[in-house]
This record gives sequence, C-alpha cells and structure tokens, in this order.
Amino acid sequence: DILTIAAEVKKEQESKQENFTRREFSYGSFKRSFTLPKSINTEQIVANYENGILNIQLPKKEEAKPKAAKEIEIN
Repeated sequence: DILTIAAEVKKEQESKQENFTRREFSYGSFKRSFTLPKSINTEQIVANYENGILNIQLPKKEEAKPKAAKEIEIN
C-alpha cells in the first residue's frame, strides 16, 4: 500500500562552431513514496500526465465514504 512516483530527465545539447564543438549533458531524477491509508481503493487508482502536471486520482473505498447524518427525534 505504497504509492511511488519516480521521474528522470536527460538532456543533451550540442553546438558546432568553426573551431570547436561543444556538448552539454544533464541528468536529473527524483523518487517519492507515500504510504496510502487503508481507506483508498488501490485497484482503481488512475494517473495522467499532461502539460507538465501529474494528476493522480485516489478513490476511497465505499465503506470509507461519509455516511448520511441520522436524525433522532426527541419528544
């Protein structure tokens, strides 16, 4: 019941001049892990990445959803 998000970026740039060629390389990565509560339905987790934004949907199990308030009449 652990959600892990990991990403890596590799960038390579080359510029050629008359007397030399310059190459630049960069690399970055990260990894994060989160412990999910028992109320999450892990079978229905959905994620998408669009325009630089990661959207993760963590649906609750039916028994974890709030129940309607009961009204007790007092005489």
